Amino acid sequence: MKIKSMVSIFVYVLIVSAVMCNAAEDKVKLKLQLKAGESHEMKMSQTQNITQTMMGQTQDMNQTQVMVMEMKCLSVDAAGNMDIEMTYKSMKMAIDGPMGRMEFDSEHPKPADPNKPDQQMFDSMFTAITGSKFQMKTSPSGKTSDVRGLKEMLAKIKTKMSSQAVAPPAEFLDKMFDEKQVKELTGSMIDVFSPEPVAVGDSWYDTMSINFIVPIDVDTTYILKQRKDGVAYIDKTAKIDMGDSSKPIDIDPNNKVAMQLSGTMNASSQVEEKTGLTRKSEMTMNFTGVMKMEANQQMPGGMSIPMTVKGNAVIEMIK
Repeated sequence: MKIKSMVSIFVYVLIVSAVMCNAAEDKVKLKLQLKAGESHEMKMSQTQNITQTMMGQTQDMNQTQVMVMEMKCLSVDAAGNMDIEMTYKSMKMAIDGPMGRMEFDSEHPKPADPNKPDQQMFDSMFTAITGSKFQMKTSPSGKTSDVRGLKEMLAKIKTKMSSQAVAPPAEFLDKMFDEKQVKELTGSMIDVFSPEPVAVGDSWYDTMSINFIVPIDVDTTYILKQRKDGVAYIDKTAKIDMGDSSKPIDIDPNNKVAMQLSGTMNASSQVEEKTGLTRKSEMTMNFTGVMKMEANQQMPGGMSIPMTVKGNAVIEMIK
């Protein structure tokens, strides 16, 4: 009887161990792990529709953007942290709005109309950005730090735009290319991974708070939905709050504007389990809010402008 009991216990232990081993095998440790000298190109295509109401009139602005960036791993340290160089390979952008159409295509450039200073400003800024590069440290979990090279890019842009009749305020450019903030925004090309192995159905979370021209708070939930042929399929939902309607944006002392938008972003990503690289990510976004213009000489009573922003984006590895 004792022998039978011991055999039963032994069989039970074997079964439980097998189940536990299978469960462990079903989990995957997702992480970014590039090799020194390895490079890839990512293509980002984005469309946005902005609708705002001014003095009872509805205005629409449509924006499309296609950008190709090269991501080259320069070195990898003992902890797996990668020194990565990002290069703006090509840019294409078009904006249709109340003031007409502005467009730029680095691969098929056109001479700017000398009678359109806004178009000249547009061309100068994106011509300076194309071909520029910066470096950053990226951890295996997808977190970025130690961004370098943006000051040189900013100087290049300011020099290019110094001869233009119309240019954005220097404070705007300084904030747009601030090294401390850009490190957070590069996350759109790299998914943030769980510190622990995950199985299908598991979720993890990430929060981000930055002050990129306006304060932005992002709370993201990731869920591993499926694994197939070495690819992890990840869904993510983000709640985003940006701006503060009580605090003007500090970029133009002559036109004080404050804004507040909130909404959601939903995305589905295909991630290589071997490298942690995003093969493809498709996103939709939807924001609503208000922009407030403080009183000035041209607008003594100020103005509140309700607005909505809807858009979609696709990020895909093309090389």
